[in-house]
Amino acid sequence: MRMPWRRKQKEVVIPSAAAAAMSVLAMPLPASEETGVIHLQGVECSYPGSDEPAISNFNLLVRPGEFVSILGRSGAGKTTALRVVAGFEQVSSGYVRVGGQLVGSSFVHIPPDERRIGLVFQDYALFPHLSVAKNVEFGLKDFPADERRSRIAPVLKMVGMSGYESRYVHELSGGQQQRVAIARALAPDPVALLLDEPFSNLDRQLRAALRRDIKKIVAETGATTLLVTHDREEALATSDRIAVMGDRNIEQIGTPEEVYQNPISASVARLIGPCELIPGVYRGGVVVTEAGVFATRTTTDESISDGRQVLALMRASELEIEPAGEDEQWSATVELREFEGEFSEYSVQLDSGTLIRVRKRTTGGIEVGSRISVRARGESKVIVFVA
Repeated sequence: MRMPWRRKQKEVVIPSAAAAAMSVLAMPLPASEETGVIHLQGVECSYPGSDEPAISNFNLLVRPGEFVSILGRSGAGKTTALRVVAGFEQVSSGYVRVGGQLVGSSFVHIPPDERRIGLVFQDYALFPHLSVAKNVEFGLKDFPADERRSRIAPVLKMVGMSGYESRYVHELSGGQQQRVAIARALAPDPVALLLDEPFSNLDRQLRAALRRDIKKIVAETGATTLLVTHDREEALATSDRIAVMGDRNIEQIGTPEEVYQNPISASVARLIGPCELIPGVYRGGVVVTEAGVFATRTTTDESISDGRQVLALMRASELEIEPAGEDEQWSATVELREFEGEFSEYSVQLDSGTLIRVRKRTTGGIEVGSRISVRARGESKVIVFVA
């Protein structure tokens, strides 16, 4: 459901010293230059005492109503990017716009409480001495008393917490606490919703259920959402687009399907899904590896010359195994078989000791210790990256 109240525009006051310089930058961009709800352009941010910036040349655009995830390893800079949008960190260069308004640059910094952004943290950040209703109401402290009270029931109903108004934090499960945190963030009808690893403190089953509910809530409210996560499963399941962090900036952005099926580098491939990367030599459209010879494809415009050393992307779902023939040139050994219902996942050890994983339908299992050969499944082609 959409919010039962109309969004009120809030005037953002700019320090007078910066007003003149900002006036040009705050003007609407030409129609050809989309700004979106969240827009970071060439942003750099450093922490005191650090020799290198936490993020550099960081560019991101989140459109109205879009759910975008920033996926990255620990220390890549994804949380810093979120803190820059929220206003907790100042930028040394570049521009940060929220709702079309310039809120961060080398000469302007609008504080967090004036950016009209909803925040949900991994540790919930709820007040244990306040009831559920009072926790939600805390996010509405700048609203008149009657409006604060009128917003509590609808937003709690939206997150599935009706009837819990008088409960206290310690009486709620972890998933319920996170729902209250989301309700508090959405109650003021923010310009954008920022989620910082919101599922990391929950068990696997609860995490999956809550992320489905959040996706539904976000879709129903039309809230523009930015999620930061190190969990590729969360990013793939919830996002309209995924921004994969490289080293201090975004290396690739696209729909989950686009990024998963066409990672532009080995580092993106590792982050976006389980895989192994084994060395090989490119020769006329195929790659010769110790696992065998595979037809190839590339995901960039870079041409690969014959004889070039490459890395071949091996995914369990795109491979097949079969018993090796006596004269098989390339073969490997089944080290482990894990039964997972509809399929079994095999750990296959190449003669060099490298392990790759292969999924095979449960029928017609292959015994551990068997010598096998590895094939691409169906018409699949192996993605290769220049080593």
